[in-house]
Amino acid sequence: MTEKELSNEKAAKFIWSEALQRSIMPFQWGLEFSSIKAIEDGTEFRINAALIQIQYMRKMDLYKVTIIPDDKQRIPIIYESLLLGRLVPVIDETVRHGRLSENFTSHERIAV
Repeated sequence: MTEKELSNEKAAKFIWSEALQRSIMPFQWGLEFSSIKAIEDGTEFRINAALIQIQYMRKMDLYKVTIIPDDKQRIPIIYESLLLGRLVPVIDETVRHGRLSENFTSHERIAV
């Protein structure tokens, strides 16, 4: 493995161990375990309705979450500058009650 690949894997493991695995929410989103992988400075995984990417923004010591809905008509939802402890609540709000939920009717962004 290259140094960059090791760094990406370390970032992914940190996000999973310190945020995602500490909550039951990823299981309620329909997490597809086989889809979990390391990406540049973070992790990516599929849930029932979307692809989720979480990346560590080193210069700011914060995280970026990109939610790419399966529905091709919807554009990606991007949250920047999130604290580690806000990752799960922000994803959960978007997936279960926000733009990915069946009851969502507005095009406004959810406040973080």
